[in-house]
Amino acid sequence: MSQTQSKKRNSEASSGTKIFVYFSDFLKGFKKFWWVLIVCAIIVGGFKFIDARRSYVPLYTSKATFTVSTQTSTSSVNGISAYSFFYDSATVNQLVKTFPYIMGSNVLRDSICEDLDIPSIPVDLKVSSDTGSNMFTLIATGKDPQMTYNVLLSAVENYPAAAKYVVGNVKLKMITTPHVATEPSNSSDALKQALNGAIIGVVIGLFWVLLYALQRKTIKIKKEIQTQLNSEALGVIPAVNFKKHSKRIESDILFTNSNVGKGFLESFRVLRSLVVNSLEENEKVLMVTSTAPHEGKTTIVTNLALSMGAYGKNVLLVDADIRNPSVSKTLKINDFDSLEVVRETEKYVIYKLDDYKISFMRIKADKDYHKYMNSKEIKSILNSVRNAYDYVFVDTPPCGLVSDTMYVAQASDAAIYVVYQDHVRIQKIRSGLDGLMSTNVKMLGCLINGAKEGISGYGYGGGYGYGYGYGYGYKSYGKYGYGYGYGYGESGKGRRRR
Repeated sequence: MSQTQSKKRNSEASSGTKIFVYFSDFLKGFKKFWWVLIVCAIIVGGFKFIDARRSYVPLYTSKATFTVSTQTSTSSVNGISAYSFFYDSATVNQLVKTFPYIMGSNVLRDSICEDLDIPSIPVDLKVSSDTGSNMFTLIATGKDPQMTYNVLLSAVENYPAAAKYVVGNVKLKMITTPHVATEPSNSSDALKQALNGAIIGVVIGLFWVLLYALQRKTIKIKKEIQTQLNSEALGVIPAVNFKKHSKRIESDILFTNSNVGKGFLESFRVLRSLVVNSLEENEKVLMVTSTAPHEGKTTIVTNLALSMGAYGKNVLLVDADIRNPSVSKTLKINDFDSLEVVRETEKYVIYKLDDYKISFMRIKADKDYHKYMNSKEIKSILNSVRNAYDYVFVDTPPCGLVSDTMYVAQASDAAIYVVYQDHVRIQKIRSGLDGLMSTNVKMLGCLINGAKEGISGYGYGGGYGYGYGYGYGYKSYGKYGYGYGYGYGESGKGRRRR
């Protein structure tokens, strides 16, 4: 019974998570494509407005109000009947009900056409009445105000004769005299149509946003690492935002910078413990990679090294992204000549970074990096330093772009795969993971980076199993990325994730 209840709770939690993710995707889509709603509203609303203006035809109305009396026989004098008229509300109701039939007959139409010498009646005629009274109003509506007025007068004159066959002899007494209309009785509904069109346009835009949300096949939460990638979920690294202040603050996204916030720092302490517990005694070389540029792999491997250095371990950080080295930029190393050289060979230089309590290796590739990009050379470099350090952390190029990463993987003991939240399509991530695992490197798992909170974010804490559940840094007001980008033919704007 308890297992059944547990499965039910897990199912309900999974459904709630999916709804939350879809809702977050919808909000992200709305933030990204809000302009689509405006464009659709303008296009559809404008079309409706123009169509209403083009189709608008001014109509003119003339009308006359009458009282109705019926003729009846009341007495007989010398054998001759005497007739009189009396007001009858029932006759009025009957006239109103039968008017469409009278107008549909040829009697009244022919009389009006003959009277005005026209082939057909270009005017709409109808009647209305006040309930319980003997008054009714004859209303004529047409495009020509004068013709409308003329048809109304002819109808008043010929109507009693046409109605005689239906209600008998009636007498009409005009109460309100008709006149020729000087202004149209109808107004253009172009603005109303434009508003309706704008609403339709907004609905179309929202439908577009919904389709966008449903088609977002990316990794958003920790659980999807297991369900979508069939990989171990190592954790979640929160995004870091810095407030803008009148005084400058340190805005480097490094473990040594307390301004990044408790959540960011704690996430790397947890990741550090996980790495220590996951690697065997002889497993020292750990590579960090990702599918595409701008997923923050350099930031992850650099901060993991700094965290391990702060833990008292002898750490070497290697920048194996030879085509576009990025670690030195992350560490703000501008002058290598000012650094203490620990070891130098024809292939690499190792510097001592006292401020960070780690060592850093720069491969002497320059533009001739092709001779280093093979498994033999990379393995030779890493094996030459393996025994001198407790851990060797290696930054690699994105495995989804070049084959260099596979050579590093063949020389490494283990690997961590960085997945930036809601950034790369799942199919591409799977392809990158498959290529990496084909090298038989030990996969520790995937790490979600850049998790965002807020109304349009997916979060990284709380009851969804997203991560560690800590707060972080200064929120909002100016976001700082993770570095300066890549040189693989993809351009970007401003500061970017590495």
